[in-house]
Amino acid sequence: MSLKYSQTIAKSLPIAIIYLFLVSPAAIAQNVFGDVGERGQSGRDGRSGRDGQSIKIVGDGKPSSHDLTGTDGEDGEDATAGRSASRCEQPFRPEYSLIGAAGGNGGNGGNGGSGGNGGNALIFYTDLANLQQIEIRNRGGRGGRNGRGASGGQGCECKESEWRIKYCDIETQRRPHNDAKAAWVYHSRESRICGRSRDGWGFDLDFEREYNRNSEYRRGDWLYRRTNKGVTRTNYYSCSAGRDGSNGNDGQNGATGSYGRVTLVPRLDIPTEITSDRALLGDALNKKVPLIKNIWVERSGLSRLLRSSSDVGDRYTYLKDTARLFYRFEWAAQASPSALGVDRVAIGATINVRNENAEITYQLPGTLEYQVMPANPENLQVVKITGGFNPDRVSTFEITKISGASTDNQVSLSDRGNVRELLQDTQIQVQCFSKESATGIISNDYVERRAITFKIPPKFTPSNGAIVNGNNYSLPVGRYCSPWLRQNNNVLYKINISQTTKSGAVYEQNLESAFSAFNVNP
Repeated sequence: MSLKYSQTIAKSLPIAIIYLFLVSPAAIAQNVFGDVGERGQSGRDGRSGRDGQSIKIVGDGKPSSHDLTGTDGEDGEDATAGRSASRCEQPFRPEYSLIGAAGGNGGNGGNGGSGGNGGNALIFYTDLANLQQIEIRNRGGRGGRNGRGASGGQGCECKESEWRIKYCDIETQRRPHNDAKAAWVYHSRESRICGRSRDGWGFDLDFEREYNRNSEYRRGDWLYRRTNKGVTRTNYYSCSAGRDGSNGNDGQNGATGSYGRVTLVPRLDIPTEITSDRALLGDALNKKVPLIKNIWVERSGLSRLLRSSSDVGDRYTYLKDTARLFYRFEWAAQASPSALGVDRVAIGATINVRNENAEITYQLPGTLEYQVMPANPENLQVVKITGGFNPDRVSTFEITKISGASTDNQVSLSDRGNVRELLQDTQIQVQCFSKESATGIISNDYVERRAITFKIPPKFTPSNGAIVNGNNYSLPVGRYCSPWLRQNNNVLYKINISQTTKSGAVYEQNLESAFSAFNVNP
């Protein structure tokens, strides 16, 4: 079997037959007849169209026409048909079943190319009536048509769908040729197709009917006698037509390009924006800072504004206004910025648009307290900073010690920032995890057993037995987690500290510590 023929077979036969082919090439040769048809070629995809040119236009009242249309996408190519199987002569009644070679699959059609998008137009004008003199065509190009899939080729057909083969037994006896009275002695027995000669090429049509026919021949000192014992078995075989190749799929039509964007600017330029500013607090105080933001809006009804022969989308972008806002930071706290440690803290603002109106968003650390005063007629907004502290002082807790046994277990924390009385509120949640349950069941991982929250107000007594002495915090965790603080238990504390400043900002800090429980009585 040729390599080309083997590769063609492997592309079209089921997995089980392919496996058989790889294991035993002869097995395939005995079962498949004909050459598999070649697969058809898929069509080439069409190229996408080009986008239209983008331009700037000044509406001066003179008629002008601008074609910014995207080009059409190319059509996808049609596929070629799969070839029918070839050399489909069915072998005459072999001693095995047959299956015809499959036809080649048809190729898939190519996809149509997408149409190019229309070009964008930026139009400056000072008189709305001047837009009526401008014609714009910026439709997207049409998508290319899809290529058509091609039909599959035909598989080999069977001329004879079923046949049977009969097998006869031939018994051979012998005796010495020079002793006519010697008895015949069994020598051998063989089975072969009835009606066919021994060499398998010619046919003896009377072989089956001449049951018990004897034939004798001499070989050396022996005389042999062959006797036909008749039909001993009959095998039935069949032929299945080869699978027709599947038809290829049609390609997809190309998408139509979109209209280009049209932007209207009712002036001869676009103002330069200043959208943010940031400086150190000590440098930013008492300075009038300008912020500039263009306010762009979406509108519909573009075709009514341009010349009636225009071909444009309905929506357009319009420069509604340019907001010019000002702000100034002022210091209103009794202590100076340097005394509070905030003179080197960065502060600033950004200008944004919401609901077609510009507004200023201030960026100050959550540890500063401030008031925003209403803007005056000159669009100046004053921000008065009334107090606060350096943000480096929050989220500075550390675990200093875990001590005590069972119910006396204490977690000691130190707040290096020492800001309790400067805050609105502090809450400390301790989660107790252990690998051993209260009943002694052991897990591979830590399992949460209990969580307790300690509330630490600025001046009043903390909750749940917590004690605060300056910047040192003692949390009586043992009274809540004692069932899991048995001798040599593996315990893990996860601590979440939430500090809320007077301006409402929340700072989170997470700590954790794993340890083996103290030597306590079970």
